[in-house]
Amino acid sequence: QASGPVCLLVTCLLSLVSAASACRLWKLWPLPFIASKLSTCEQLHHRLEHLTLVFSTQKAQSPAQLMRKANMLVSMLLDVALGLTLLSWLHSNNRIGQLADALIPMADLFIGTLLFTILVFLLPTTALYYLVFTLLRLLVVTVQGLIHLLVDLINSLPLYSLGLRLCRPYRLAAGVKFRILEHEAGRPLRLLMQINPLPYSSVVRTYRLPSCGCHPKYSWGSLCRKL
Repeated sequence: QASGPVCLLVTCLLSLVSAASACRLWKLWPLPFIASKLSTCEQLHHRLEHLTLVFSTQKAQSPAQLMRKANMLVSMLLDVALGLTLLSWLHSNNRIGQLADALIPMADLFIGTLLFTILVFLLPTTALYYLVFTLLRLLVVTVQGLIHLLVDLINSLPLYSLGLRLCRPYRLAAGVKFRILEHEAGRPLRLLMQINPLPYSSVVRTYRLPSCGCHPKYSWGSLCRKL
């Protein structure tokens, strides 16, 4: 009874957000250029499309569309749960402060070394600077790539369909088979009908959600060529 009003309220809020995002103010330079370079904006646009589909007040026209909406809802709930878990882990035991305390002295050491040696040993200093910050950049790119892969996996994997296949395999049937229970002359033939559940590979292939396409801007090949 509550799902209808909740969906209607969320749909109204999403329509307001869509109307605000379509304002001409956001099309003024350099806002479109900045938005195109930020993966966060692409993720927000992708999530807005998901929310619009999941909280739509219109009924699903087919079982496939119903399964798609359920898979999107489960993926969003899992994404939110992982995000809250990461935030709680960062805020517990003052881990953010520990990271800041570890990075600020390291930056002071690099800046001091650069200012001291730039007048004496220019080439070794530049090479050391390039090496250290290239390694740090590679570390950041690696972490970003892993996060992109995880987000894309959560967004595209049909979690609801897999859970339904695991708990209630008869809901996703690939066909039926018959087994003879009794076959005697002069008596009716007794058969047992059993449902063949859909294989997990077919479940993933059939109900897999489209990828969000929010991949890193540069591939590993182009990154290595630039290095």
